[in-house]
Amino acid sequence: MVEGGEWDLAMVAIHQHRELLLKYYALKLNSPYPRAYSLRDLIRLLVKHKKELSDLINNEYNILKLTKLEGAYISSRYFSVMSSEEDVVPLARFVEDFFDECLSGL
Repeated sequence: MVEGGEWDLAMVAIHQHRELLLKYYALKLNSPYPRAYSLRDLIRLLVKHKKELSDLINNEYNILKLTKLEGAYISSRYFSVMSSEEDVVPLARFVEDFFDECLSGL
């Protein structure tokens, strides 16, 4: 979707993919199935089991990126939100690089 220029769908897909991935890791670590949709809440849940994941939420830059991603996802559920390439590409890069790097050890 990022390559196709469908920015609104790409933003939602990025959030949903990471949300489900975090829930998968929570189940893998024998945690109860999380009912949260917030990426930050899901990461906090995982930090209880794997302290090295705290890099994802202890950095102000990362919190801002996660908050922007969550905001775009929530807004898209209730409003017609237009995302642009300038919104999506940096977030896609963030989740592909840093986010996935932190989760690779699980």
